[in-house]
Amino acid sequence: MNPISGDVALKFCELCNWAQECWLTHRRLFDENDRTERTIRKAKYFTERLAIITQEYTLLQICKLHDPATQKNSLNITIDYMVRFGDWGPHAEEMHRIVSRLDALFENLKSARNKVLAHNDLEALMNSATLGAFPKGLDDQYFSALQELVNVVHTKWFDGPYPFNDLAGADVDEFLYILEKS
Repeated sequence: MNPISGDVALKFCELCNWAQECWLTHRRLFDENDRTERTIRKAKYFTERLAIITQEYTLLQICKLHDPATQKNSLNITIDYMVRFGDWGPHAEEMHRIVSRLDALFENLKSARNKVLAHNDLEALMNSATLGAFPKGLDDQYFSALQELVNVVHTKWFDGPYPFNDLAGADVDEFLYILEKS
């Protein structure tokens, strides 16, 4: 008997996809935008603030995926929850391998989560230190590993993978096109 229902497995996949969409939105809008002067720089101060908001929100969505399965009397739909209660049988080793990769990559964000994303840590905020970031390319590795995990989860309950969508990227492209033409 598997304690995770198909509805819970699907919700987990959707949460992972949402984190990926947030990351993709920020990345395409700010990091990969090669026409900033003709687009987002038209509203410089607003888009500088928006860059911070989308980056912090993306990091928060990733961090929430790494919360513990149980906190006090509540359950969280997280990576830990899926691993602990997913009854993985012959796929347990594969799950643990993927989760180990995700956890190692998440270590880059843990200080930001603990000091400024989930809390207003006095010392961290007063020192204005940069906390938590993916060194170049590690974000791609993280979302690649997350995609692997989601595919394993989705395949167990629905007999097929759950590919992350690129709708956010297309939306950013459309948004930039509109800005460029205005």
